Parts: sequence; C-alpha cells; structure tokens
Amino acid sequence: MQSLKQRVEAVLRSASPRTLRVMDIVKRLGLRPTQRRLVRHALRELSREGKVHRFKAQRYGILGAPEIVTGKLEIAAKGYGFVRIHLREGMERVADVFIARRNLATGVHGDTVAVRMIRRPGEKPEGRIAEVLARGRAILVGQFQHGKRGGIGMPRDQRIGRHVSISHVPARLRVENGAWVVVKITDWTSGRDPLLGTIVEVLGDKKMPLTDVLLVVRDYGVQPEFPKAVLRAAREVAKVIAPEELARRQDFRPMRTITIDPVDAKDFDDALSIEVLENGVFRLGVHIADVSHYVAEGSLIGKEARERGTSIYPVDRVIPMLPDALSNTICSLRPDEDRLTMSVIIDVDSNGQVRDYRFYEAIIRSRFRMTYEEVEAVFDRSDPWILSKYQSVQDDLLALKALSDRLRQVRAERGSLDLDMPETEVIFNSAGQVVDITRKIRLASHRLVEECMVLANEVVAQHLFWLKIPSLYRVHEKPAREKLERIVPILANLGITLRSSRGKIVEQLQAVLTRAEHLPHGYMIRRLILRAMMRAQYSAENKGHFGIASACYTHFTSPIRRYPDLVVHRILRESMGGRQLTDDRQQELAQGLPAIAQLATDREDRADVIEREAMLVKSLEFMHAFLGEEFEATVSGIANHGVYVELDQYPVEGLIPLRNLPSDSYEYDEERLLLKARKRGITFVLGQRVLVSLERVDLVNRRMDFGFKKIL
Repeated sequence: MQSLKQRVEAVLRSASPRTLRVMDIVKRLGLRPTQRRLVRHALRELSREGKVHRFKAQRYGILGAPEIVTGKLEIAAKGYGFVRIHLREGMERVADVFIARRNLATGVHGDTVAVRMIRRPGEKPEGRIAEVLARGRAILVGQFQHGKRGGIGMPRDQRIGRHVSISHVPARLRVENGAWVVVKITDWTSGRDPLLGTIVEVLGDKKMPLTDVLLVVRDYGVQPEFPKAVLRAAREVAKVIAPEELARRQDFRPMRTITIDPVDAKDFDDALSIEVLENGVFRLGVHIADVSHYVAEGSLIGKEARERGTSIYPVDRVIPMLPDALSNTICSLRPDEDRLTMSVIIDVDSNGQVRDYRFYEAIIRSRFRMTYEEVEAVFDRSDPWILSKYQSVQDDLLALKALSDRLRQVRAERGSLDLDMPETEVIFNSAGQVVDITRKIRLASHRLVEECMVLANEVVAQHLFWLKIPSLYRVHEKPAREKLERIVPILANLGITLRSSRGKIVEQLQAVLTRAEHLPHGYMIRRLILRAMMRAQYSAENKGHFGIASACYTHFTSPIRRYPDLVVHRILRESMGGRQLTDDRQQELAQGLPAIAQLATDREDRADVIEREAMLVKSLEFMHAFLGEEFEATVSGIANHGVYVELDQYPVEGLIPLRNLPSDSYEYDEERLLLKARKRGITFVLGQRVLVSLERVDLVNRRMDFGFKKIL
C-alpha cells in the first residue's frame, strides 16, 4: 500500500519537468478538495527530504536536475557558509557547497535550505540560497543591551553572525544590561541586517556564567519545564492499578525480575527475567514499562511527549520526555512495587536462534534493583558482600550473561559491527563544580542488557513487519562506497588496509575494527569509520539496520524516554491477541507515521547536539584551571588550520593552531589527512603522540588552543 507521500511524489515525477499547484495534485490523485491539507503536509515532508522543491507561485516540482540541492547550512566564523547536501536516491556524493555571505539571503546557521548552484567550471561547488525550507531554531539565547529604542540581543552562538534588534522591552521583565534572555525571532531579515525579535524570557543576570547548561538547553529551543496543564494531567493519572485491569493481565509477579541500570538512575523502564529449560533453551523475559496504558494518543501528555521526542541528558541534569509523576513513579519499574508492563517472552536455543516468542500485557513486581557495577562484581566475584546480597539471583545473572554472549557472537557472525566509542563522564562535587572528567569503562553487564534489548527490538519489529502493519523502524543504511573510499588512504597512513572496492563491505570493516582493537589509537579508527557511516534514524519504511546486521529493527524498550517506543507499544497492543486493525486505522498509521519518524529523528539530533555542547562547555570550565600546564596527547584530527589533539589524562579535545606549530610553511594533504612542514620535514598524522601545553580557553567560541612542545 503506497503512502500518500509516495503517491504525491509519483504524480510530480510523471509531470516533470512541469510543476504543479496543490490543487492540481489533489485532482490528479482523485482526492476531495478538503484533503488538500494532507497533500500540503506530504509536500512539506518531500521538501524536507530534498525530493521536491517549492518554486514561485506556489508550484511544486521534482528536484531531478542538479541545479537545486538541499541541505543543512553551517556558518563559519568569518560569516560565509557551507551547505552539507542531503543526498537523494541516485545522486553522487558532492562536496559541501560554499555560500558567500552575499548569497546567504535570510539563511542562518542550522537552517535547512534549498541551494541554486552557481556554475563555475574548475572551481569547488558554490551556490546561493534559493529558499529556507525549515528554520533550525525559532528562538535564540543572547545577552541584552539597552538602546535608545528598545535594545539589542547579542546571540550566544557566534555562528548566527548577526545581532537581534528588539524594539520593545516589556517593563514587567525588568531586563538589565548584560542579562541573558531568550529572544523569539519575528523577522528573518536578509544580508547583514539585524534580525528582529522580542524577549520572551529572562534566564539570568550578567553574572550567569557562559558554562551554565541552561543557556545551551534554551538556545536550542528546549523548555525544561512542562506546561502546567500537562503537569496537572500527569498528577491526575491513577496511581493504583484497578482490580479489573489486574484481572485481565498476565500475572508475572511471582517471576524473579531484575532491573539493571546506572547507579544514579531514577526511572527504570526495562526489567529482565530468565529461565533455563530442560532442553537447554533460554526463556528470556523482557518486561518494558507500559507507558501507553497511561499516555493515550492525542492526550495532553501524549502531545507533549511527541513534541519533546526524547529525554535529554545534558551533563548535570535530565530533561525528561514525561513528567516526573509518570517517569519516576507509576511508570518506573521500581523494586517491590506492582507495575504494568508490555512483556515479550522469547525462547532462544543454544545456537542463539529464536524458537518462539509471545507478547503479554502483564503486571510484574521487580525483585532486584541492581547497578551495572554490582552485576559486574557478581561476574568477577570481586566483592563478598555483593555476592552474599544477590546470592539468590546469581544463577539468573550467569544465565543472562551466557545468553547475551551467545547472542553477541551470532550477531558478529552475521555482520554486526562493534562501533561503540568510549563515553565521557563529568564528575561534580556537592557545590555543582566540575572536579574531574573521565572515560567510562564499558562492562560486560552493559553488553548483557544491550543484547537482551536488541533481541526484543528485533522480535517486535519482525512481528509487526510480517503482519504487514504500518509501524516505526529504526533504520541504518549501508554506507556509501564513496565515503569509505575517502578514508582508505587515511587508514593506510595508520597501517590499516581497507579494500573498499573489493569484497563485502561488512567483512572489510569487521577486519579493520578487529585490527584496531590491538592498536593504541584504535578508538580513532573506530571514529573514522563511524563518521563514514550513514546516521541511524527513524522511518516508517523498513530499510534494515546495517550497524547491528539486522534485517528488521525498531525501538520498543525505552518508552519512558523515547517517543517512537511509545508509538510502537500502541501499535503492538492493537495487534495483540489476534486482533485486526481496520483498513481506516492502517491508512491513518500509514499517513501519520512518516511525520512522526521525521520529528523523532530531528528531536534525537537536537538532543545529541545539546548533550555534546553541554559536555564541551563543562570541559572548558574544568580545563580553565590548567592554563599553562603541559599534557601528553594524541593527534585526533588534521585540518588546514592546525592539528587537533585529545589529552591522555582527560578526554577533552582542542586545537594546536598553525601559529603554535614550529615556524614553517605547511602543506595540508586532505586525502591522507596529514600536515607536513615543507622545510623541517615534520609531519603530523592521526594517532601521533605529542606533548602540548594549554594556551587558551575560549568560552565564547567554545574552543581550547594548545601550544606544541614536541613529538613523543
């Protein structure tokens, strides 16, 4: 069954190169005039994907020719920009398109734009912005300065490149000079003219430090607090399970269920149980908080969850997708409390193959709330007190480990790639000050939980796929060979051979990753490969998941913190017990899921950016105390403007600018990613060990500069 979006695209392709108005498309599809709103929605989705462009006079056409491309605009410090092109089907990889400042039109950093190419033979791609398809942000955070008429806001993000003119300042806000404010943009002016806006919120006075994470969060349009109506609705949710609800559910309370989470976790959305049958089959239970029972589609809480898309974890706080009354209480699988779950019981044989599975609307009572470190202590038998405390569940934990090890081996055999990067942890004291930054150690207990969750996600995805029920999928497409070919010479420079033009891509990548495990700079090789990959995203179409070698994958296991999981729960519930979805419901899902997938992907991307930037500002705050000190480091990146290094002592990265390298003229080899001094013969390459000194910590531009001492 084709979705409306696919049908709209087909109509435009059949009309190409001519363009059509919305009503032309409505008529060609045989729709009613009242359905033009749905067609406009489909056109917006196609525009965002770079398949369709809106031309003058409200006419739409297929982007079949290379004259117009779409992508994300990034502004450089000097005011010009680059557009990272969204590749469409059949389109060859192209370099980022340069946009001169005079050709930015109304575009600002982060916008999704349509670019009309400027043909200049022999030069790098250049274009001018034809249209802003979607604004990267609707608000900005900046510092306010009073003027004769209102005032101006100086954006915190220097990449915006323009200040905001504020004509009226409400007296009730009592805004002082230098105060940090949230500004809503009312007019995206062009060229070098100031943007126009109004103040909607005062965050703090001029003493509020640049490293305050709230500035980062609000600058990306996230409001940490929930609307009062949503909080009120959450408080009104029944906290006691009704007898009739209890009677109709599968009672798993006698079962030994365990939650395994970080030591500081507040919400627990998954629990595990296991039984080893006489024939050697593992009977795994994956029990997921039944958020969908409490959060109805279209409800106030549901709409807010959809808009948020995901919980965000910016270093020193949590910005939850659901109010605390749900996420930390009635939906959280807290120990020794009755909780509603969506449970999947999976029988897995000794070869790691799924033999049977069953879904239940259930009720459980978690028996053990364990941390990753406690589970690890059981595995290595390092702590007698822990062994004694969890003696009754040791056999379960060992069985879970044996199962997860087998599942991991099976995934590796079918082509799964281990691309996990070491995570960074910021340590705070009681006053909220950063006292240390460390690399998190990846434990066997982490892998145990991940393997069980991956299996449950696969089982749910395949179940819905084979029932031909519209659903959401977590997809990760195969990397473009052109992207892999770009890293071949870089890897060769590190002593790693990748023959991207021969053999299966996955086998080549597995061999590289295996070799990298035994190299001191192996994590950098992982990072190179990761950057050559496509990004995982949500989709209403099953395209498989390349990274974990899954033909069919979804997200089902974290409905407290991810909206797509909540959607999948609703769809699964509707299809359980042999129930059939009506044709109208299937059509509704088919039309609505693409927009949900796109919004969820966008919100995930936003959360990633916020978390990275929050980590960066706190790293800068911490490192400021080490100005002038020397550190051993590893070269982590090469650019034409200098050498990036990552410190051994702390997982932070900074730049050795060209001016801080030994005096010489330098040749930048982009293909092999190296920087060579023409006279001295010094060459900087990835993975090289160097001694550096911290010269500058720039909180405004969010960067660290190092001085070069010597090659180690």
